Amino acid sequence: MFQNKYQCERKFEMKRYFLLSSILCLMLCFGVAVPAAYADSTTVSYETGEISTEYTISEPYEYVVKPNTAEWIKLTSTEEKVKATQIPEEILSKMTTKALVETVLKYPLLPNMYAFNTQQQGFDAVLSSFNGLQELLKRSDASLEIQQYQNKLSIFKTTDSVSIAQGVYTETLLEGINSKKLINSVVTPFAVISSVKTPKGTSVETYKGLTWSDHGLTASEASALQTQMVAAYPNTTVLSSQSPSYNCHSYAWYSQSSSNAHWMNSASSYRTDGSYTSGIARVGSKIDYGAGDHSGIVTFIGQGGTGQDIDVKSKWGIYGVFSHNFADCPYTMGNYSCTFWN
Repeated sequence: MFQNKYQCERKFEMKRYFLLSSILCLMLCFGVAVPAAYADSTTVSYETGEISTEYTISEPYEYVVKPNTAEWIKLTSTEEKVKATQIPEEILSKMTTKALVETVLKYPLLPNMYAFNTQQQGFDAVLSSFNGLQELLKRSDASLEIQQYQNKLSIFKTTDSVSIAQGVYTETLLEGINSKKLINSVVTPFAVISSVKTPKGTSVETYKGLTWSDHGLTASEASALQTQMVAAYPNTTVLSSQSPSYNCHSYAWYSQSSSNAHWMNSASSYRTDGSYTSGIARVGSKIDYGAGDHSGIVTFIGQGGTGQDIDVKSKWGIYGVFSHNFADCPYTMGNYSCTFWN
């Protein structure tokens, strides 16, 4: 009797294996007809034989509008660029993490991460305005896929500016995803603490003589990032090349000299000690972007004096000095309010 029972169970198992094998064969045949942009992530339960199929998009998203095109040049504000580069939700939710990583690394405004006074500010600014990065932070396998992409870059050892910049992006994304918080200071603990004085004599703390290594970059990496930034903002004019030693606050409030050696994390003392007073915009006014934590100098005011008619020159983080329209810069990605100081 035991033998008969065993034989029955064995026949049942053989039938189940045959059924499962047949199902898998049909799935493989069906997979040939599935478009290349989709991956068939099908699972079969051994216990029940139930099939669960979910199709996910396995190719990176192609942005409808992107740099180095006539359509991109028509976008005259960062707000317009942000809106034009969002990933449609019906695509975003179906993308594999691998495809999402490649999509994020090709995000036209990703260079903005290095345009702020700290990497944390830059990461948060991009995160708050780009749904692709928001989705990536929800994926449990994000770090693994970024590391695999990083390994691919190191294997090919390409030296073009795009690949070099993507290598820097992967480092920043890994740190932001793994720690949930980037290092708050842009510099190493060995930076020299110094100071400058406002016109009223108030001492303002600065870092003096920063180099690229203090920012965790090489000169070639900084150059590659600058190339990406220029492509992202084609309607601007580059007045000077990238520099690790001074930033927007130091440039606007302290010195416009190319030999400026002071990196200033806050310029609030210039506004609070009476050195400058707020007022209407005029050529030469200092402009404070408020929540954007950015400073610049007004160079042109068109008829009416509205924001769209105001040009500014300012230093963009580690990048160079740019002449740009008031709204065409990394500091208008989210909520911001500007004041003018004379």
